[in-house]
Amino acid sequence: MAGHELTNGECWDLLDRVSLGRLLYTSAGLPVAQPVRFVVRNKVIMVSLDQITATRLLPAGFEFVAFQVDDFVDGAQKAHSVTVYGRAQVVSPQRRSGAEAAGLPSHDGEAVYACVAPTLLCGSQLDLCT
Repeated sequence: MAGHELTNGECWDLLDRVSLGRLLYTSAGLPVAQPVRFVVRNKVIMVSLDQITATRLLPAGFEFVAFQVDDFVDGAQKAHSVTVYGRAQVVSPQRRSGAEAAGLPSHDGEAVYACVAPTLLCGSQLDLCT
């Protein structure tokens, strides 16, 4: 499979197009990939976490994480993937209403909303027919 790197703009375009990603972090020394719903606001990724995931991920209030999204259409000749690296932190009570208004899942009113502020963004396109 051949491919190429995505530009910064193409990475943000993909992040704006999809709404399901994977939050990658470590728990008890093991890697975890947690599927999450997300939105992008002002180049910050906002995710909705259930209480159990939030407790494992954010015990000290913030943690370095990776966040990944893919765009693959069945039968398509290309696939795209973007990985974001950054710090995750719990959304302040003042910004919680913004997360709820953005349509993130509330997990029966128990949601913990977190933001990932990117420090590194990289993406690639895979040509599936070569």
